[in-house]
Amino acid sequence: MTIHLPTDLESSIEAVVHSGRFASVDDAMAEAARLLLLTIKQEQRAPKPGDDASPPLLGSMRDADDELDEIVADAMKRRREEPWRTIPGE
Repeated sequence: MTIHLPTDLESSIEAVVHSGRFASVDDAMAEAARLLLLTIKQEQRAPKPGDDASPPLLGSMRDADDELDEIVADAMKRRREEPWRTIPGE
C-alpha cells in the first residue's frame, strides 16, 4: 500500500522513527492505523448525545440520599481525624 502524507506529518513520523520509538516508518504507520481503527471502534460503541439507551448521570443517585449523607459524614469524620489533610486556614 502506498500512502501520501502532508509534508509536516511525514516529517513528524520520520522524527519519531529516528528518535528510536519505532524501528521503521512502516512500524510507526502500522501503529497509527491500529490506533485509528481502535478510535473508530470506540466511537461506534459510545452512546450518542440524546441517546436514551444509557441512564442519565445527573440525578442518578436521587433515590440514595441516605447513603450519600452517610458517605459525606464518614468523609468529614475522616478528614477531622487526619490532621495532615487539613487545608490551611480551616
